[in-house]
Amino acid sequence: MPDEKIPFVLIPIRHMPRLGRRLQPLGRTLAKMNPTLSSALSKLKLDIEVEAYAIGSLFSSFFYGMLFFAISAFVLTIRNVPAAEAAASGPPPIQLAMLIGLSFWMLFLGLHMIYPGIIVRKIAMKENKDLLFALREMMIDVDGGVPLFDAIKNVSLADYGYVSSDLSWAVRQIESGVSERNALRELALHTESEYMKRSLWQLVNTLETGASVSGALSGIVQSVENYIYRDIKNYSSNLNFLMLMYMLGATVAPSLGITFMVLLSAFSGLGVTTETIAMLIGGSAIFQLILMGYMSSTRPEIFGG
Repeated sequence: MPDEKIPFVLIPIRHMPRLGRRLQPLGRTLAKMNPTLSSALSKLKLDIEVEAYAIGSLFSSFFYGMLFFAISAFVLTIRNVPAAEAAASGPPPIQLAMLIGLSFWMLFLGLHMIYPGIIVRKIAMKENKDLLFALREMMIDVDGGVPLFDAIKNVSLADYGYVSSDLSWAVRQIESGVSERNALRELALHTESEYMKRSLWQLVNTLETGASVSGALSGIVQSVENYIYRDIKNYSSNLNFLMLMYMLGATVAPSLGITFMVLLSAFSGLGVTTETIAMLIGGSAIFQLILMGYMSSTRPEIFGG
């Protein structure tokens, strides 16, 4: 990551080693919360030890906890609840604010620890979107007589997002004296994109066996196209069920729910209040948002968007 900054983490990556140097045992313990954290930081090409990142996350999440503690304490204390009513209603405002601050501290600590893995998966999705077009350009270059290294370099200089960025790293490795096979093999081990990983391994096998690179690239492009069409087909079949669930939650559940509540109120005498209807509509809206978020997150990020 060029900016060396993880979203939501208040402490820059370059300052974390200073914090983690004195608290390595604690950082080692915190790192055990997410065993894949070290791998995620390595795939993001961040030059930082996992213990230092864990300590930086602890301090960053502590600031969030203090912020929510201050906001909660301010809101709870300005209510001016009489002492007798406050004692009967629950814990004192400061204790409640401390509990809220501690909860948000732990919540943001967990978010900080898993966010590098989320970024890696997002990068993989974006690589999947650009990989097919990058491979086609590489295939055209090689078919035209351009050496494989120059074809890789042309793609690395083009605007193919993270694919160009990863291939730029491979080009720098090759220019520093590493063989094409070893550079591509190392890139295949670090990328999270399944399509990119398979394409690189096929290219490495082609270089090791001495087969035609042009023919191999043509086969790789065809394989990636098949993977993409398969994912799109699977998503479309799942989308039918998701749309059915969405219609049930958006239209059927609120209308029939209110009808059943009116019928039950005639026997139980509970009645249908404005708060009950608001809760039903609010629950339906939350269900719709969750379902739309799931549909958006599982949609193959290919050919745009």
